[in-house]
Parts: sequence; structure tokens; C-alpha cells
Amino acid sequence: LFTFNFLMPFTHLSDLLGKSVRKKGLSSQVEAAMILELFQQKAKELFDASLLPSMRPLYVKDRVLTIAVLSPVLAQEIKLHEPAIIEYINAKAGGKAVEHIRFLS
Repeated sequence: LFTFNFLMPFTHLSDLLGKSVRKKGLSSQVEAAMILELFQQKAKELFDASLLPSMRPLYVKDRVLTIAVLSPVLAQEIKLHEPAIIEYINAKAGGKAVEHIRFLS
């Protein structure tokens, strides 16, 4: 008769996933996707719904969020709200995730 005594400590799934994501080098990609989503959330709060299809967050590189816009006027409007957008993203993402917003038109 065999008996097994498993006294292994439990590890939270979130800890395992975090380690797995970091090990695969995906954590920066996951963080970038989160930042793009945070921009969209703040944009919905700040801008009229008719303007949202005219702006699209593209990527984050070196703490610079790049946004595609259809007009320079829209880029200027976003630029006016840049401090509030960056503050919102950094508060939600933790730390200095974004320092600057760049535009492509």
C-alpha cells in the first residue's frame, strides 16, 4: 500500500502567470496593450464620441505613446489634454508608464 503526502505550498495563479509572462518577454507587450486601452478609456471621457474614430493609439516605445490622428486640429486638441491623459495612464498603470504623447497624421 502506497501513500503520498503532498505538502507542497500553493502558488497563486497570478504569480505563476506573471513569472511566465516575464520569462517569455511578453510583459512589456502586455503593458503596452494596457496603456493603449487606458488611452481609449480617457479619450472617451474627454472627447465627443464623434471624434473617437479619428484617433487611434498605435504603440508605446521608450515611454512615448504614439497616436494616429486624422487632422492636425485633433492632434492639437489631444495635446491640450496631454497632462491629464498622462496622469490618468500613469495612475492606472503604476509608475511612469508614459512621459510624452507623439502624433502621426
